[in-house]
Amino acid sequence: MNINSLGYTYSILLNDNELVHKAVGGYSDYGGKYTLNFTSERPTIARRTDNMIDVAFEAYEATVHYVLFTGLAGFYEYNINKNLGEQGECRSLWRLDPNQFTNGRTNIKNGPLPLLKDIQTGYKVEDETWQRPNGSYITKYDWSCFVRDLDFHGVYGNGVGAWVIAPGKDYYIGDQLKQELMLHRESSTNDTVLLHMYHGSHYNSEFSNLIPRGKMWGPWLVYFNDGDVEDAAKRTQQEFRSWPYGWLTDSQYEARGSLTGRLMLSDGRPASGAAVFLGDEGDTCNQGTTYQYTSYADDAGNFEFDDVRREKQYTMQAWANGGKIGDVQTVFVKPNITIGENTPLGKLTWPTSGREVAWQIGEFDRKTLGFKLSDHPMEHGLSDRGPANLIYAIGVNKPSDWWIIQSAQGNWTVLFDVPEPKGRTGMLSLSFAGYTSQNGYGLGADSYSLPEITPTGLNNATDGAIYRSAVKAGGYYFSEFHIPNEVLINGSNRLDLTTTQNHRWRGIMWDALKFEWN
Repeated sequence: MNINSLGYTYSILLNDNELVHKAVGGYSDYGGKYTLNFTSERPTIARRTDNMIDVAFEAYEATVHYVLFTGLAGFYEYNINKNLGEQGECRSLWRLDPNQFTNGRTNIKNGPLPLLKDIQTGYKVEDETWQRPNGSYITKYDWSCFVRDLDFHGVYGNGVGAWVIAPGKDYYIGDQLKQELMLHRESSTNDTVLLHMYHGSHYNSEFSNLIPRGKMWGPWLVYFNDGDVEDAAKRTQQEFRSWPYGWLTDSQYEARGSLTGRLMLSDGRPASGAAVFLGDEGDTCNQGTTYQYTSYADDAGNFEFDDVRREKQYTMQAWANGGKIGDVQTVFVKPNITIGENTPLGKLTWPTSGREVAWQIGEFDRKTLGFKLSDHPMEHGLSDRGPANLIYAIGVNKPSDWWIIQSAQGNWTVLFDVPEPKGRTGMLSLSFAGYTSQNGYGLGADSYSLPEITPTGLNNATDGAIYRSAVKAGGYYFSEFHIPNEVLINGSNRLDLTTTQNHRWRGIMWDALKFEWN
């Protein structure tokens, strides 16, 4: 690799074959526009052994490390923050020769990248999204995925392949539902772009984190081969077995421990399959100040976190991931956890609402699973297919009759019977798997108007999921509404969910609706 003082890897040779050619090359940047440059100091050798060299490039904002091993076609990279301050986006990327790298691969999508001429003949409808003459769309966001489900991703073709393999994901933003863009065709230059968005903001974009000095992103491996996807998969397995890497001698990186426990619901059920998160307090979607860990409970409610960095206290949160506890809308929270070499929490009790369930649509899992089109591949414009008006009758319709996205101006109605209110009040829970602003919503129960739908933070929220091809999730939003007794009648009742104003490709992604008796 040849790297200049401006921070650009402008040449990468693999067996004397130039991989960058006329493309921009590799670099690290932040804030979406500021590239780290290395003009202040010459690179230094941070560490070397008989078969390894760790070269450190200093910039004012951060230090970039490239680690090379004898016999390895590729390099490890890790970056350490110095003065980045508050950031929404930090990344490393490689813009490579488009004539050689013609295909892309993530864990959910594998195939040819769009051709530049196809993009140029389309009509640009929004950010990096074009409509073809036949009405279909080209968008780079179809190459996104859930980052914590990702094994490896890369670009390949014509006898070459470049892959990002990141077995450790504790430096990634967010929880199990954090999505990011992985690769794409650069529309202005035709470069093939391989991304590593370790502090990414393409989804849940209205946020930033104050990055503490010394925060480490990585290491990850950038691996080159002849384009063989199976070879990249085998190398991925090797990297996962080797994590945390023993060659990185950093006291905080090396000091790790484990956390175990068992989650039981207050009604006596084990928290089967629950999503468990270890990080900071508050919203889990966009945490990225320090380090975050994700796991799932087994069928008996047991959970485990391995290789957890020990330099901070953590808050653990858990929520239903559908299945046997898909009726649970409450969230378990346990703060002030100090990680030792082995940290057993024992049995933990997770309070449920304790209310009697009248009806429910969908499961609480913070995803659209079970609703119409929830199994569809990522694609721009899916919200156009959803109905403006929909009637769903409890006991008659099934979850697959409910659509993943409510966007068009109109009314979605839930019909349900109440045998006898008996003086009781109701509680309506609305759970959104995503929300993109510029639409307005209202609630009504028969002739009674309920407050405008304003789950926590929803007024100014936008997670970008709907207009960026997301199908299963975006951000997470939840609210509960009291239903007065006088609103409910003995017999047939209705709930209206009204889109009062709309903007195309904006709206609600639904997780679940639930009506209970207080």
